[in-house]
Amino acid sequence: MILRPVDASGDLLPVMSSSDLLPGPDAVARLVQYRLSLLRGEWWENPENDFFLFEEMREGRITEAEASAVASQITAYIRETPGVRDAENARFTVSGRRFSYSCTVRTEEGTAEVSYEEDL
Repeated sequence: MILRPVDASGDLLPVMSSSDLLPGPDAVARLVQYRLSLLRGEWWENPENDFFLFEEMREGRITEAEASAVASQITAYIRETPGVRDAENARFTVSGRRFSYSCTVRTEEGTAEVSYEEDL
């Protein structure tokens, strides 16, 4: 897999040569990051695609059992990403109003780390 580069705000950057492209496991990890941002309803065409569990976490505290269930659902969502063969070593924490998730993504070409944070 190869992806075009983006700037800090997510806008596509021009590609002057093939070395500007993001290849392999890093490209797959970036695609996972894009999909995770969709969980917050950030895609302008489908803002109702928000991940309902984030709304529940915004309304109150989350228990350890719920935290485990959320991690499992996010891991399953990541596994559906094109290029992902598996998502392993998932870690999930809620500290105050900050949600953090990370895992190792296994692809055909190697592995990459994925991390995600959300202020609730």
